Amino acid sequence: MQISSLGPAIRRYRKVAGLTQAELGEKTGFDPKTISRFETGTYTPSIEALFLLANVLDVQMKAFFADMADEDEQRAYLFGVIHKATPKDLGKLIAAVDQALSKP
Repeated sequence: MQISSLGPAIRRYRKVAGLTQAELGEKTGFDPKTISRFETGTYTPSIEALFLLANVLDVQMKAFFADMADEDEQRAYLFGVIHKATPKDLGKLIAAVDQALSKP
């Protein structure tokens, strides 16, 4: 994984956690603009910042460096999304999967 993929990974796991940039900033002590800059790759977070982000987002730090093109990583990511989904969101996920798999 290239370092340029770090920002999208932070964004992905923030969204899985159901947090806005402001909420993640509040939980980590970073300004929401800094969170935005981490996600866009304008700023590269320090190792300490990555540990803090991983802790707040409830992921292992290595998740930020996973190759999302790898099938095992995709499965692990989807499992995490499903595991954390509310009952209402789980129904939406099932419907979306059914729809995606029914297309020719």
